Amino acid sequence: MKIKIRGIIYHFEVHQENTDLPNLVLLHGFMGSGINFAHLIPELKTFCNPITIDLLGHGETEGAEMHYRFSTKEQVADINKLISEQLSLPVFLLGYSMGGRLALHLALQRPDLYTGLLLESTTFGIESTQERQARQALDAERADSIMGNYAQFLKSWQQMPIFSSSTLDEDTDKLIFDIQNSQNPLWMNNSLLGFGTGTMPCVKDLLHTIQTPTQLIAGVKDQKFVSIMNAMLKILPEARLQAVKEAGHRVHLDQPEAYISIIKDFIEHNRLP
Repeated sequence: MKIKIRGIIYHFEVHQENTDLPNLVLLHGFMGSGINFAHLIPELKTFCNPITIDLLGHGETEGAEMHYRFSTKEQVADINKLISEQLSLPVFLLGYSMGGRLALHLALQRPDLYTGLLLESTTFGIESTQERQARQALDAERADSIMGNYAQFLKSWQQMPIFSSSTLDEDTDKLIFDIQNSQNPLWMNNSLLGFGTGTMPCVKDLLHTIQTPTQLIAGVKDQKFVSIMNAMLKILPEARLQAVKEAGHRVHLDQPEAYISIIKDFIEHNRLP
């Protein structure tokens, strides 16, 4: 389904409309699309209505020529408008990596829209000014690489240590590559510059205000994000953390059965009567 939101044509899919089941919105990571969750949809449909959204400039959603349009403020306005106007409310909201960063900001801006929040391998932002500036510089270098030679950038991206613990089968590996390879390089460039981790405002000091029940998910093999999400766990008032064995950064790909089980348990415990 396509709809114009604040001047941008967004693509989203409502995979099932069962009025007896709660809605679950899924937000993908950088260079991904709703297709990243395709393998989860059949099982998710047994206990919720899964809805995937292609984020700004990703998949079948339009991008923008200027990177400021990819800023946190702009994307939050887009997605909260889409959810509030197009879906039955409230919804459960799940975000992976970049999508998790966006989900945090969505919940902070409009907590009334969300029954529960599920965050996979994500962060509240970078606290240190020096570290944030260093990350901005790194993202600028990566953006230059995208525009200079996108094929070479994809090769280096896949070899990043954060993904080294994943053991995907050949078909899944090819699917992920095909999704990434089909993206518009300019829009990926702008996404990094406008909504990279170094550019996104750090919201650590606001986490204590999120009263929405929150499920944190990380892979045991991804110790960096296990540590980050443990820090989040200590601040979020209504949170719990599940570290999944034999999983790295992409828990939804590494251990889909365990991932679905976590989602199902969380929704069943927090769905409205």
